[in-house]
Amino acid sequence: MAYLIDEQKLEKVYLKSYHSIGRFKYNVDTLINSPEISRHHAIIEHTQGNWLIRDVSTNGIWINDKKISKNLPYQLCLNDKIDFAAPGRSSFVVGDLSTDCQFLVSQSDSNKVIEIKDQLLLPNEQEATHIAYFDSMLNYWFLEDLFTNDRQVLIDGGLISIFNDQWQFYCSSPSTITKQLKSEIAQNIEYALSFNVSLDEENTQLTLNVANKTFDLGTRSHHYLLLLLARTRILDKQAGLEPELQGWMYREELAKALGIQMNHMNIMVHRAKKQLADACMEVFPEFAYMLESENGKLRLNCHDITIVKGSKLETRISI
Repeated sequence: MAYLIDEQKLEKVYLKSYHSIGRFKYNVDTLINSPEISRHHAIIEHTQGNWLIRDVSTNGIWINDKKISKNLPYQLCLNDKIDFAAPGRSSFVVGDLSTDCQFLVSQSDSNKVIEIKDQLLLPNEQEATHIAYFDSMLNYWFLEDLFTNDRQVLIDGGLISIFNDQWQFYCSSPSTITKQLKSEIAQNIEYALSFNVSLDEENTQLTLNVANKTFDLGTRSHHYLLLLLARTRILDKQAGLEPELQGWMYREELAKALGIQMNHMNIMVHRAKKQLADACMEVFPEFAYMLESENGKLRLNCHDITIVKGSKLETRISI
C-alpha cells in the first residue's frame, strides 16, 4: 500500500490513485491547515506503474530540498522528502510506493486498515459474512454479501458501510478496465454515446449503444460531465489533434467548467463509472471505465458521439 508519513504528526497518509493535497477543507484528500498552503496545492497520481506529484500551488513544492517545476509531473521515489510551500515546512516522507495491495481504511479510526491482495473473508474466516475479491474476467474489485449474494463494485476512494463503520477503499491501479476497454476497441466492437441535452442545459439524457444493444441511462447530473468531455474531444478532433491527444481535461479545469468543487466533481466521476458498470455488468462490464485518467486529467474514451440540444442536432462525429 502506498503512503506518505506526516513528519509532524507521525501518521501515515494513504494514497488514492488520484490524491489531492491542500488547505481546502472537505475538498482535498489530505488537509494541511496552514496559511501558506494553497487551497489545492498538489496532486499525486499513480500512472503506468509510477507515482507522480504535480505542483498546482502558489508557493511551490520542494523534493529533497529542490523546488520542482509547477504543473509538471515529478516521479516520486521511496524516502523522498516532500516540503509544501517552503523548505522544512509541512514536511512528508514517502513511506511506501507499492501497488500490489488494495486496502480498506476505517473512517472512525485510521489505524484500522484491512489489506486485500487476492480475496479476503471478512471480518475473518471463522465468522465470515462478506468476501472482497478481484474478478479477473470483469477486471473489477467486488464486495459480496455471503448471505444474500448481493455485491457492489469497489471504486478507488469510494466509501462502503459494513460492520457498523464506514470504510474507504484504496486501489492504486484503476486503469485495468481502461486497458481492457482499449483492447476491445482494437477488436472493432461498435459502441456509441448519444446525448440529449435541454436548451438550458439543465438536463442531460444519455443512451449507450453497444454492438446493437441499447442501454437507456436516463437523465443524471453526471451526464453533463460526460457531455463536457465529449464536446472537448470533438473540438480537439476538429482542431486536428492526434487521437491520443484528443479530449483530455485537467480535473481542476473540469470542476471549474461545471461550477462545482473538486470533491463534488470526483463524486460525479464515480457515479458515472458506477452507472456504466451497473448498466453493462452482464454483457459489457469493461465500459465502466470509459472514463480514462492520466496525470490528473480525464477524457471520454468514445469514438462515436451524437449530441442533440433541444430538438436540433448539435453534432455527430465518429472519431
